[in-house]
Amino acid sequence: MPQFLIQPSQIEGDRATLTGEESKHLVKVLRHKVGDSVFLSDGAHQYEAVIETIHPKAVDLRLVERRVLKVSAPSPALAIALLKHDHLELVLQKGVELGIAEFFLFVSERTIPHYGDSVTPKKMARFEKIIKEAAKQTGMVTIPKIHPLLTFEQLIHKFKDFSGVLLAWEKEEDNSFHSLFQTIDSSRLLVVIGPEGGFPLKEVTEAEKAGAKGLSLGRQILRAETAAIATLTLCQYELGNI
Repeated sequence: MPQFLIQPSQIEGDRATLTGEESKHLVKVLRHKVGDSVFLSDGAHQYEAVIETIHPKAVDLRLVERRVLKVSAPSPALAIALLKHDHLELVLQKGVELGIAEFFLFVSERTIPHYGDSVTPKKMARFEKIIKEAAKQTGMVTIPKIHPLLTFEQLIHKFKDFSGVLLAWEKEEDNSFHSLFQTIDSSRLLVVIGPEGGFPLKEVTEAEKAGAKGLSLGRQILRAETAAIATLTLCQYELGNI
């Protein structure tokens, strides 16, 4: 059953009104009718609701059940170097499906130059749309945040906002995921994934000076999008969110 995001102010007693893009999607795209059931979420509660009236720009619903949403362990944030956009879109979509609520995009020394030039406001709007649609499809209660494009130096300055930073690097030999995860504070975790060509030693050294821990994902070399999805999955498993 589909879920739609709603503001608490749109709920009054056992009635709710869905407006804007959410009501349009409900009626025009999903073709729901009066009497159909849907889920609503206001970030703290999930409601099962029945459509009562369909207006040109709004939908009135009757709430039939309310559930308090359980708080899980905080999911890691993901910082990923710009990739070819279809690969990046895959990472954003699958990251949201895995429960990631915060994304940072950055330019590394080995980022293909025209990738950075192509991150226009229109492209960012597309990334935001992909994230929002994935969040609704997976039942997330809030829309994940994607930050404006950063340089690698700007990203490093963000490390201080996190309890732990894991930087995946194919040349790391000592720190396996299992051994490293047991030693870090995972209460607010950031996962950092580099570009297709990997991180140069200079950037890894700079990141480690700022508190990042180099992370090995095994002997095989993974594509950037695979490394991102694999690392997030492992983190969510260890945090008890999967």
